[in-house]
Amino acid sequence: MAFPTNIFRKIFGRKAASGGVGDDLAFLLPREPRKIDQRAARRLFQGRRVLVTGAGGTIGAELSRQIAGFGPARLTLLDNSEYALYKILLELGEAGHGSIIASSLSDICREPHLSRVFERDKPEIVVHAAAFKHVPIVEGNRCAGALTNCYGAKLVIDTAMEHGVESVVFISSDKAVNPTSFMGATKRIAELYAQAQDVAQTETRFVTVRFGNVLASSGSVAPLFKRQIENGGPVTVTHPEIMRYFMTTREAVQLVLQAASLDNAENPIVTHDGRVFVLDMGDPVKILDLAKRMIEAYGLKPGEDIEIKFSGLRPGEKLFEEVFLDTDKLVKTGADGVLLASPAMIDLPLLNPRLEDVVRSALAADEAALDEAVHHLVPEFRATTSAETRAGQGF
Repeated sequence: MAFPTNIFRKIFGRKAASGGVGDDLAFLLPREPRKIDQRAARRLFQGRRVLVTGAGGTIGAELSRQIAGFGPARLTLLDNSEYALYKILLELGEAGHGSIIASSLSDICREPHLSRVFERDKPEIVVHAAAFKHVPIVEGNRCAGALTNCYGAKLVIDTAMEHGVESVVFISSDKAVNPTSFMGATKRIAELYAQAQDVAQTETRFVTVRFGNVLASSGSVAPLFKRQIENGGPVTVTHPEIMRYFMTTREAVQLVLQAASLDNAENPIVTHDGRVFVLDMGDPVKILDLAKRMIEAYGLKPGEDIEIKFSGLRPGEKLFEEVFLDTDKLVKTGADGVLLASPAMIDLPLLNPRLEDVVRSALAADEAALDEAVHHLVPEFRATTSAETRAGQGF
C-alpha cells in the first residue's frame, strides 16, 4: 500500500531547525502545546559547563539541542551508543555549536570511565537522561535494567558530588509512581537515591523531574503505529481503555529545563529537601483514539482500511499512568506546567544497604534475589513471574 509523501512528512517529518522529533505530531494531542518562557533556563546554563548523559536518546538529544542554544561554555554529550552519539554530534556541529561540544562514548555503569569525563570536562551542571525505558524489554531483562537505571544513576550522582557539581537534574518517569513495571520500580529507586543525597548534603543540588510519554520517542506507540499503518495494518492497541499522558519532545524538555532553573530563578538560598517536580501534561489520551487519529491522518478509515487489533495488556503495564500519588502534596511553583510534589523518602543509612542488594543481585544475574531487593525498596512493586514476562514481550 502506497502513502502520499506529504502525509508522511506531516506525521514524522522534522526540519533541522524545528526542534525535537515528534513536534509535528502535536495535532494528536487534545490541547495546544504550552508556550514556555525559557529566560530563567538560559540564565542557568549560559556560560556554564554542562554534561548530558544519554545525549543520543530522544530526550537527551533534545536537551542537548536546547542547552546548546543557551550558550554554555562547554557541553559534553555522553552516550554508550556510537551511532546515537554520532547523530547528535553531527547535528549540533552543523548548527554551529561545534566549538563548545565535547563527546564521551561511555557506559555510566563504568565508574573509572565516568570519573575521567568529570575530571576532563569539569561540569558544573549534570542532566542525567541515560536510562533503559522500554517497559516490556526491561521487564524481560531486569538485571540490565537495574544496572543502568539504579547502579548507573547512583554512579552519576556519586561522581557528581565527588567533583563538586553544582546541580544534577535527574530525568524520571510517571512510571515511577506506584510502579507495576520493573522499569518504573528502578526509576523510583533512582529517585529515592537522588532525594536522599539532596537532603544528606548541601554542596550539590538534586532536582528530579517526572513526566509521561513523549510523542515519537524511540519505543513509543506513535512510531509503532506509523510502521503498522504503512505496512497495511493491523494497528495493535493493548486494551480499548488504556490511556497515557503525552507531550511533544520540545515541550517536555522546555518544562524540564524550566523546573531545573526554578530554585535559581526564585530563591537565593537553595533548599535541599529532596524535591520532585511533576510536569502537568494535561488530560491523558486514550491510545485507541490516538491510533484512530493517526490512521485518519493518512487519509484512511479506522476499522475499514486499517484494522485495529487489541493485543492485551503486557506484564507491568497499567491501564492508567500516574504522575503523583494521592498522598503527594502538590504545590504550584509559579511556572505554568510545573508542579512540586513531596513523595516519601528513605534516609541514606537505610537506603544504602538495600541499594547494595539491588546492585549485587543485578551483577550476579540473580533475578529472584533482584526482585526481592527491589520490592524491599519499593514495596508497592510486585514482580511478574518469568513465564508471564516471557509471554508478554510482544508489541
